[in-house]
Amino acid sequence: MKKITAVVFAVCMMILMASVPVIAQDMGLKANFSMSTSFYAGGAKLPAGSYSIRQSQEDSSVYVVQNSAGSHQVMLVGQSSSATAQTGKADIVFNRYGTAEYLAGVDTATGTSVSFDPGAAEKMAAKKGSPQKHTVPAN
Repeated sequence: MKKITAVVFAVCMMILMASVPVIAQDMGLKANFSMSTSFYAGGAKLPAGSYSIRQSQEDSSVYVVQNSAGSHQVMLVGQSSSATAQTGKADIVFNRYGTAEYLAGVDTATGTSVSFDPGAAEKMAAKKGSPQKHTVPAN
């Protein structure tokens, strides 16, 4: 009887361990949004349009910003943030310097918020003035 219990326990543990990566993949950040103006994401200037932001499965500190047509894609480094969305849904956070928009992060209501490292263009803009933070609702 002890052998059967040990075998059943071992099989259950193997099934549980095999399902952990699937569970972890579902917990990654994913948000969709639309911008009516061009914006900077990292070092790239992206045109107006519909975009998605998703967390990389290979590296949890890397996020991919891609337009809906798949013609523009940027990889950004980000880190967890304690910010929460005021709307109860995900908000895409931008910093505005003059007329230029810079993707700064994603605020969520679920505690999976992320802030992105500023690119060289944003660092240059920051030397000339202070940002105006604003959000765009995620779809």
